[in-house]
Amino acid sequence: MSIPLRVLLVEDRPEDSELVLYELRRAGYAPDWRRVETEPDYLAQLEPPPDLILADYHLPQFDGVRALELLNARGLDLPFILVSGAIGEERAVSAMQNGAADYLLKDRLTRLGPAVANALEQKRLRDEKRRTDQALRESEARLSGIVASAMDAIITVDGDQRIVLFNAAAEQVFGWRAADMLGQPLERLIAPESWADGDERLPVAEGVDPLNRWVGVIVTVRGLRTSGDLFPAEAAISYAEVKGQKLYTVVLRDITERRRAEAELRRAHAELAQAYEATVEGWSRALELRDKETEGHTLRVTEGTLRLARAMALNGDDLIHIRRGALLHDIGKVGIPDGILLKPGPLTDQEWAIMRLHPGYAYEMLAPIAYLRAALPIPYCHHERWDGAGYPRGLKGEDIPRSARIFAIVDVWDALTSDRPYRRAWPDEKALSHIHSLAGSHFDPHVVEAFLKLMAGQPPSLP
Repeated sequence: MSIPLRVLLVEDRPEDSELVLYELRRAGYAPDWRRVETEPDYLAQLEPPPDLILADYHLPQFDGVRALELLNARGLDLPFILVSGAIGEERAVSAMQNGAADYLLKDRLTRLGPAVANALEQKRLRDEKRRTDQALRESEARLSGIVASAMDAIITVDGDQRIVLFNAAAEQVFGWRAADMLGQPLERLIAPESWADGDERLPVAEGVDPLNRWVGVIVTVRGLRTSGDLFPAEAAISYAEVKGQKLYTVVLRDITERRRAEAELRRAHAELAQAYEATVEGWSRALELRDKETEGHTLRVTEGTLRLARAMALNGDDLIHIRRGALLHDIGKVGIPDGILLKPGPLTDQEWAIMRLHPGYAYEMLAPIAYLRAALPIPYCHHERWDGAGYPRGLKGEDIPRSARIFAIVDVWDALTSDRPYRRAWPDEKALSHIHSLAGSHFDPHVVEAFLKLMAGQPPSLP
């Protein structure tokens, strides 16, 4: 298939033009051509630019040298080949130095096809280079704009860790002018011994480049301002080789304000947590003030439950939620009438039915409070039984939350070993024997075992 080719012929002899066109077709081209003889016609045909110009060296009113000068004056890079009946070698060389792709003698037009192919390929390569150079310039311009306008300090150093780039944000962060820092060692801004993992300083071994160590990760460093003040910063380091030169780029962010805000947030969180804990303890004391008969019970069962939970290897947040749940284990009793709650004698079946509503009241009170939701299993489930005979939901076995299974034993222990108006406290041995007898029915056998060993001063066997 012939290759389309827009050709401008600068030629005064039609028969010579036919010979040129013949050779182009023979070389596989399909020329769309225009022939001109004068300078005005030539200039008119340069818009739009053709793919190729074939110019006779000698014309009555015009010549190929002038055509080449006009092409260069307009800044057009087009394949230009001189074709002449006779041309001296010196003139031919001069024409090629001025931009001609080649020159041919009319009696050797068989060379035209290869000469055109070479001229077009050279033009393609020049166009590709221009596009690449333009893309590179645009990329460099964008990068320069990003570096200049970046909010973070950007510092590039060479293989000797001498600064070769110091952006405007770096000037603001460190207080140095870029002109003063170029060529300076990075140690003037970040001492090698300050490279850290989190807040923990790490020694740098002799001969080890800390920048190599931290390429591709975010590290915490301590920067040094012109004032001599140290400040915390996060740094991300990248590495590249540009024209054989090793370059490290450090993108650094001053996190002084963030650290201050984090500290303030931690302080506020601690104050809030303290306020919550004070509220929980206040509710617990209010319940005991209502029922004088059980005064001190809540604090005792809370401490006992925590001891047993620790012995069973619970820790961290589990203990926090267990403590809150134990303090609020009877919070649902605020919904029980005084006539039933404070009754000195035995309760009737109807009164017991009302009393057994207090775990449900606890759920209704605490479930909407996100802060206390994880503490809810004890107030809601501490009256469930291992055999499923408990209340309010009749849960069985390990369906009962573990914290409630632990608390239930301590709660019964404290009730049995405390004086009440209607009976004296049981001796410890009797109470322990009773709890042991309820393993597998009322209580989780494993928790009973752990409790008995704890009371005997032995380490419990953990599951």
